[in-house]
Amino acid sequence: MATPWVLRIGDEDADTAAWAAQEAFTLIDRLEEDLSRFQPVSYVSQLGRLRKNESLRVSPETYECLLLAKAVWQETKGAFDVTVVTPETELGETGRWSTQMDAFTLCQDSVVEVNRDRVRIDLGGLGKGFAIDEITQFFKDQEIACAFLDAGGSTLFALGSMPGETDGGWPASLGRHGMIALEDGALSASGFEVKGQHVMDPRTGQPVVTDRQRAWVLAGSAAIADALSTAALIMTEDEIADFCETHPDVSIMLA
Repeated sequence: MATPWVLRIGDEDADTAAWAAQEAFTLIDRLEEDLSRFQPVSYVSQLGRLRKNESLRVSPETYECLLLAKAVWQETKGAFDVTVVTPETELGETGRWSTQMDAFTLCQDSVVEVNRDRVRIDLGGLGKGFAIDEITQFFKDQEIACAFLDAGGSTLFALGSMPGETDGGWPASLGRHGMIALEDGALSASGFEVKGQHVMDPRTGQPVVTDRQRAWVLAGSAAIADALSTAALIMTEDEIADFCETHPDVSIMLA
């Protein structure tokens, strides 16, 4: 979260488009208050202050994000991890690096229980992608069939086609690698071209060592696309191939 947003709505009724955009930004603000670690009263921040065996009832959206984070963590064999390692939690009891993804349990009625002190969580891009998915569903519920959502330039979602576009879709940039037409789906990118070597491998606790400079993911869900675009910088080629084989709606491109 904590990212700039751009919404483009291709609705012939200007009043409807303006109303939908305002509702979308209201939704973004609400999700920011729930999901961002930069908000001291967010559910994510509150979880980070819990002591061992304490629990907290979170919002349904926060719970759904954590559920999704657990699923992607498992399916990427730990390459995607939303826990934050701090000096006091960097090493496990064995003296080796350990994830904290197993340090919180998702219980019934949107209750999250922790089994360690101060489990720090950063939903980051997953939260941003989740917000896009929520807005997209809202637009669909309101029968808005043409829109383009841009969260920070790194995660995009195209609903329908750009007005007047004869080839279908909305133009989406791959940076110096060109453009694609994006239609009824999400595109997310991660890499080192802007911020340098800033991605940590949660499986080793060390900066990622790879020849890859950029990863793009196409998926039906922006949350999934965002999570996988980071994980793809860490996963092996065999892991990426296996993931795409079991998830035919996902495409991963590397450069």
